[in-house]
Amino acid sequence: MMLGIMGPSLSKMLIAHLLRKKIDRSPAAFPADLARSSDILFILPQDRVEMVFLLESLFAILGRYKNSNVTFLCPAAHAPYVSGRKRVQVIKYNPSDFQLYSAEFNRLAGELSNRAFDICVLLEKEQALAHLYFAGLSRAHLRIGWGGVNCYPFLNVRLVPTERKGVTIWERNLEIAKILDANADTTVRWGVQKTTADEVAQLLGEYKLRKDHPLVCIDLASLERACGGKWCTELLNALKNSGIRQFYIFGGPEEEHHSFQNAPFPILPSMSIPRTAALIASTEVVITGPGALLGLAQISMSKIVPTLSDEDAAAYCKKNGNIMPATFSREPDDKTIRAIMKNVKTLLSSKPEPYAPV
Repeated sequence: MMLGIMGPSLSKMLIAHLLRKKIDRSPAAFPADLARSSDILFILPQDRVEMVFLLESLFAILGRYKNSNVTFLCPAAHAPYVSGRKRVQVIKYNPSDFQLYSAEFNRLAGELSNRAFDICVLLEKEQALAHLYFAGLSRAHLRIGWGGVNCYPFLNVRLVPTERKGVTIWERNLEIAKILDANADTTVRWGVQKTTADEVAQLLGEYKLRKDHPLVCIDLASLERACGGKWCTELLNALKNSGIRQFYIFGGPEEEHHSFQNAPFPILPSMSIPRTAALIASTEVVITGPGALLGLAQISMSKIVPTLSDEDAAAYCKKNGNIMPATFSREPDDKTIRAIMKNVKTLLSSKPEPYAPV
């Protein structure tokens, strides 16, 4: 209540005062001796789409510091993206209770208060006071993140997002990796464990989806959000009569539930993040709108037909031969549907670009 009355500016001053003995106020100097960075704290974003589109930058940093001890502070739903690696600790929390001095906040502070890190990377762009508090609590000499002058002293290396024409969100997110001397390999692919791949293969068999015919995924939830239900009905009817043999509708992650009525294709159930990755790896072409699956499919080097506004296509799509957007300026129409049909058939007949698993 007191912090609410004080407002953001005075609240930042208060928590900076409370952390005055823990925040390293010495200037961040470059080139820093990054080779000695043995402990790194990552504070991950709460939004799923933001999380997926920073994975390439995150993988680049993890590859550069593969011998360091890494701690992730993240929402519980994002833990599968980063768990299962060597020298990694994942501290999960409930985003709905992530406020200063809440019970969840006090638990997290108790886990981190006696630790010290060499680097703290705050990847949340919509920062709350709790995010800044944990950046200061890290004791790290380098505290890197997105923000303006109001983020000092919590962050001492700040990236300020500015409008740059022709720069994708992938390229922008790589700026933090570059600061940490990590070069991203544009052919990086998120690996899938064999056991998970076998589980998904069995699921596909249960829905009578055969391996000897290419699979085409329809991310109907993201398409409905971006294009509306009426247009999506017209798209499904066109795809049904396209002569392409195997479509399925993506059911979404476990924490989301979608109900699609009268759909002409099998609707797969909601599934975990690892299973989603395995499903996309088994899929030839993904038809999607703006959302997390668009990012995950690009990380997986899938063939993709995104249905996006001109602006979103320029921001969210990598520039490679596996991605053929069907774009529109205001609203999607019959011309957009014809573009989707054409692009799907073109990608089904093309060879995928090479990738390097991670």
